[in-house]
Amino acid sequence: MTLGLGIALATTTSFTVAAVGGHGQEGGHAGGADAAAALTGPKSSSAASLIPDRQSGASRSQDRDPRGTSAAGVTVPGDASMPAEEAGPVKVEAPPALPGCDGEATGSELNGQVPESELCDLWDGYPPIRADAAVALARLNQEYTDQFGEAMCLTDGYRSYAQQVAAKAAKPTLTATPGRSNHGWGLAVDICADSYAGERWDWLKAHAPEHGWDNPQWAQSGGSGPYEPWHWEFAAAVEQIEARH
Repeated sequence: MTLGLGIALATTTSFTVAAVGGHGQEGGHAGGADAAAALTGPKSSSAASLIPDRQSGASRSQDRDPRGTSAAGVTVPGDASMPAEEAGPVKVEAPPALPGCDGEATGSELNGQVPESELCDLWDGYPPIRADAAVALARLNQEYTDQFGEAMCLTDGYRSYAQQVAAKAAKPTLTATPGRSNHGWGLAVDICADSYAGERWDWLKAHAPEHGWDNPQWAQSGGSGPYEPWHWEFAAAVEQIEARH
């Protein structure tokens, strides 16, 4: 496995940011200022509704429309950006387990601005995550399906910066600061409750790390952040990012 990490900055003057209260650690990074609650700019999109939750209680994805997102009084231009680190690629040695996905990512993307060419849809066509993380998760899902007779149900994956702002406004205590969420790198998924509960939790905790995935310590009972048993991350890549902090 080859690990690497680069740092880059992207700035824009097309919007303003206003803070709201609440501290969320979803995405793996704690601390810092609270998330943006309003972004406005000359290229703001029309209002777009959040997609319905598949399972209540977890931090959920918003509309995947790349033109922008508007929810809970938050309007975000589709091209919104802010300084954010890059997440380096993790090489997946074995052949890909997803049709049309080569499992390769350059690691040059910015948080919330991952291009479609770096993303792969998962087994049910939703959600997309970064290609290397997708192939590793698909391999885990193959074993999961063999064990339980059905594929894992997922509710959330990659979020654009605009979608993360809307998610923060909707669920401020369960959502990381925009530009700092591991969803923004395409390195995190949320799992439906019936796919991680009971014996399935024990199985995932035992076998997911074999494929580079884990429920982070901060999200577990007694951890440093909100309890989020549904939130799983591609730890092989996330560790590269956290090593820089």
